[in-house]
This record gives sequence, structure tokens and C-alpha cells, in this order.
Amino acid sequence: MTGATSTSQTVGRAIQLLRLVASSKSHNLRLIDIAEMAALDKSTAHRLLQRLVHERMLERDPSRRGYRLGPLLHELGLAALPETNIQTASEPALRRLARTTGDMAFLIVRSGFETVCLNRIAGDFEIQTLTRNVGDRHPLGIGAGGLAILAALNNADVDITIEAIACQLSRYRLTEDALRERIARTRERGYAIDEGSAALDVVALGKAVRSRGGVPTAAVFAASISSRMTETRQLTIHRHISECVTAIESTLSS
Repeated sequence: MTGATSTSQTVGRAIQLLRLVASSKSHNLRLIDIAEMAALDKSTAHRLLQRLVHERMLERDPSRRGYRLGPLLHELGLAALPETNIQTASEPALRRLARTTGDMAFLIVRSGFETVCLNRIAGDFEIQTLTRNVGDRHPLGIGAGGLAILAALNNADVDITIEAIACQLSRYRLTEDALRERIARTRERGYAIDEGSAALDVVALGKAVRSRGGVPTAAVFAASISSRMTETRQLTIHRHISECVTAIESTLSS
């Protein structure tokens, strides 16, 4: 192995560890858990983690003996906002979607083979569905937003994505064939519907948001309890989501 190859592999492994910590529900993982999830021996994982702590990309919690995201990642994220301002650009349209539907409205963005929740705004309906928190990560294709993005990709990228996330699908009561069927139905109707994969008794509708170059990089979705999401109401929700997406894309392209 050449020095350049070794360095590239080390960088890739370090990024993998950051993703694992970020996608943890507790955002606090132990060394043994990280090593197992990354398929690394403990000594290699420990060495990488120590370096990430030194660079302030991770922090170690002595009381829980786990690792969590460090302050440098927050600082880098703030520095990136002026270039990737979809969170700011989408805020008015997302608030309008929540106000118009009365339901919880979400904005997620694609991050490799995952999606990250950037914003969540509650409507005024008495029962709100908290299917995701800001910062939560899920495999691309999971939930209405993730499914909308995946279905908007070309077939080659869909195949690559499904291969990458196949080992995680069982956690969401899905198979590869079932996910492909959902993609086909999403493309046919023009928007994604998720019934219970992200949260039980919750129905969500989502649509992809495309960048100025036409690449599906984000999605908007609205979620509510299943008894509220009748077929007739789903058509109304779809119309409001489409208006929201159009407004966001217009802002991003201006």
C-alpha cells in the first residue's frame, strides 16, 4: 500500500467514525461499539478517535465513557452555511406549509447515503408527530423525504445506494425488493408516501427539492397521524408540498 493510499484510507475511516457518532440516537458511542460498527479492530478505532478528539471533531464524555460530536464540526457547519443556505432559503416556505396544513413540516438534505434533518416546524393540529429531530440521520430512502430523494435519482445511483444501505433495511421493516417497489410507486405518482417505516401510526408525504443544476439534494415532507391522512387529504397535502418545493427552488435559483 502506498503512502497516498494509506492516507486516503485513514481519512475515509475517520469520516466513517464521525458519521457513526452523528447517526447514534444518543450521540454518545463507546469505543467497543464504534469499533464493531466500523468493522475495525479496537486499537485502530482508538487511534482514530484520539486524533479526532485532539482536532476537536469529537469529545469524550468521561462519565459515560463515550464519544460525541465536537465543537469544530459545529464551527465548520456555520462556515458552510453561506454556501449551502437551503435551511435559510426554505424557512418561509416551510413555515407556510406547517401553517397551511396544520401538520409537522420537515426539511431534510442528502448526505452521501444518508439524509439529515435540518429543520422541523410544528403546525397547529392538536397531535403533532415528532418523527425526526433536527440533526437526526437516516439511510437514504427511509421516510417520505428520503424516499422522495432516492426516487428522484437516476437508476444507477439508486442501485448504488440500495447496495450501500441494504444491511440497514431490516431495522425499518424493509427489504430491497420492497424499497424498489416504493421507488417505482413514488415515480409513478410524483411524490413519496411513507406509512409507518419511520414511526408507527404515522403517514408522511414528501417531495424532492432540486438544486439549481437539477440535482435532488433535499426534500420537504409533512407528517401526521394515519387517521388524519385520508386519500382525499393526501392530495391536498401534496399540492401544498409542491407549492413549498417550488418556492424553495425559486429562492435557491435566484
